[in-house]
Amino acid sequence: MMARAFHHAGPPSPRATTDFVPAADAVAKASQTLLGLPFDLLRVQYAAAARAGLVQRSMLASSRFDHALTTLEHLSYGPFARRV
Repeated sequence: MMARAFHHAGPPSPRATTDFVPAADAVAKASQTLLGLPFDLLRVQYAAAARAGLVQRSMLASSRFDHALTTLEHLSYGPFARRV
């Protein structure tokens, strides 16, 4: 087998590294949105249940539910959870 010689082109151009940052930010934002989707759906379902009269319709009850759901999200995803 012949050994191939690899030619090193040098450091990446500044443009290549600056183009990577917005792409990485977009991927991070998209993944956080997808990870938060189940919790957002639960919030929508709770609001629909409150409108239908199935659960207590109060700001205090809604706040407690949202706090519990946010805590569950942070426990589930740890450092990957959304932060406000």
